[in-house]
Amino acid sequence: MGETGNLFTMTNFDSVLWGFNAVLLTGGLVGYFKAGSRVSLLTSCLIAAVLAFAALGFFGATTSRSVARFIVGCLFCLFGYRWWVTGKFMRGGLMALIALATSGLLAGFDDH
Repeated sequence: MGETGNLFTMTNFDSVLWGFNAVLLTGGLVGYFKAGSRVSLLTSCLIAAVLAFAALGFFGATTSRSVARFIVGCLFCLFGYRWWVTGKFMRGGLMALIALATSGLLAGFDDH
């Protein structure tokens, strides 16, 4: 495995994080184009930027992984809450399940 922070020696942790980032950005774009939600687009871009910095090891190897896990966990809570309140599976429920799966995958990696 490669070191965290080098795009050319990406670890599985980084791959999972980049995949979640792609889903997050896609969701922001869909929210913008379907509902005209600039907040959705802006929020997804800002969170994706922080996760990209974490995937690149910007905060240091161990701290970057902790930041990524924390943000994905918070997104699970946010989307889960939206699903709970609205009762609608589409977008909140789907993103909650994706964030939960991502959080589980990220938790399984060592911080070495």
